[in-house]
Amino acid sequence: MHRYILRGLNLPFEHELHAGLNTVGRNPTNEFRIPEPSVSSFHAEISVLETDGTVIVRDLQSTNGTFIEGQPVEEAALAGGQRLQFGTVDMLLVIEEYDVKIPLGGGPQAAQAAGDLNSLPDGTLACSRNASLAATHQAILGCQAVVKCPGMFSISSLRAMKLSGGKAGLLLFCPDCNAKCEPIPGASEKPAAKKGLFARLTQTILIGRKKGP
Repeated sequence: MHRYILRGLNLPFEHELHAGLNTVGRNPTNEFRIPEPSVSSFHAEISVLETDGTVIVRDLQSTNGTFIEGQPVEEAALAGGQRLQFGTVDMLLVIEEYDVKIPLGGGPQAAQAAGDLNSLPDGTLACSRNASLAATHQAILGCQAVVKCPGMFSISSLRAMKLSGGKAGLLLFCPDCNAKCEPIPGASEKPAAKKGLFARLTQTILIGRKKGP
């Protein structure tokens, strides 16, 4: 992209032209006001064409004239590096090129997929957050935390809110996007694994000791 700047040669000023029509003159209503007696109230117009960036200067029948490289003009193209004069005010057109860069990081990040719908070895649906647990609940309107999240959760991974006002029960929500969740029809928590022989013997010994005198 380009910036079009008029830089004063005999006066310390600088003005950036915008795309389209720019008005120049001594009157305060002009976009580029030059408070010099040799400049007419409405001296000239400078157009920056949006199609190709060509700069066109048009004199508005000013008293002291408009000049490009010392030559009087009524309407003419102005190139970068050429001198432009309104009355006795001399300036230079400077065209600067610059890049528009989009910063990386530090802002909102694109959502990442949570993965495909998985299942446990026995065929039970797996939790989207912990694939080792069975899914017991699902997001009613879909999980919005990440793209393509299956939205299937173990109840232990959900955020619970206890109902008040005499109503028993809990409301369950996705811990990331707060989507309301409900039980999956026919699904239930997997039963806890059976205790091993050593654990059962230890429990039996402890129970026997408690019954003793």
